Amino acid sequence: MKLFKLMASVCAVSAAFMFAACDDSSSASSNDEPSASNDCSVEDGVKVVSPKKGDSFKMGDTITVIYGSDVQGSGYRFVFKTSEEDAGLDMLEESAGPMKPDGKKCYEQKVVLTEDVAEPTNTAIIRVVPYEQTAKGANSGTFKVTE
Repeated sequence: MKLFKLMASVCAVSAAFMFAACDDSSSASSNDEPSASNDCSVEDGVKVVSPKKGDSFKMGDTITVIYGSDVQGSGYRFVFKTSEEDAGLDMLEESAGPMKPDGKKCYEQKVVLTEDVAEPTNTAIIRVVPYEQTAKGANSGTFKVTE
């Protein structure tokens, strides 16, 4: 019985690893860069370093938003906007991100371009907004989303 439990555990861990290692994202963005290569330092606000201006994604892609912040609180909203003027839609159902960011470190949040929150556009933006201090939010670079 112990051997069976051990084998089942090994199989489960192996399957989880294989699932996590597979990424079918067809994104052509520069989001594959490690956070260490980005300058996320910021004072009194949020700085979004990725997605960058000119990046291109397809509907259904997973985007890694890379940002820095020193705004403390209960987390951040990640808002998809079709343009600067668009109010946008929340990409996550609840807040995400650190409660006590240091203003130096890069943080990453994965978001998905689903039909519920995104649409094809040449002027897409992701805005990272602190819940308690919304005026200190910041936009990503303008990027393209295709079908």
